[in-house]
Amino acid sequence: MQHSKHTGGRPPLGKARKQEYRITLRLDTEHKLRLQALARAAGRPRTEVLRQLIAAGRVRERLRREHLDFISQLKGMARNLNQLTRLAHAKGFTGIVSRHAAIVANIEILLKNLRDDR
Repeated sequence: MQHSKHTGGRPPLGKARKQEYRITLRLDTEHKLRLQALARAAGRPRTEVLRQLIAAGRVRERLRREHLDFISQLKGMARNLNQLTRLAHAKGFTGIVSRHAAIVANIEILLKNLRDDR
């Protein structure tokens, strides 16, 4: 009766996913501070920031409180737009065109603010 070495658990990672290579990096003070600032803004460890820079050429920061406020405003506007759409189907499109245009303009402004801020 043979006993196997592995008795369960997570299957081993493939060669492509395994992080087995270590790179030593020497930085001057300015670059070290920039890396720390990027990591702090992204809310991620420095190693993850470097991986993102290598893979995508940029680091995206986490959503801040202002972004979450923009998103909640967008949700409210989407609800209003949905209600206007229902009203338009019930009573016709001519009565709601101006309200619809105003909501769409506000949504475009919020999306631009989100895009420019990130």
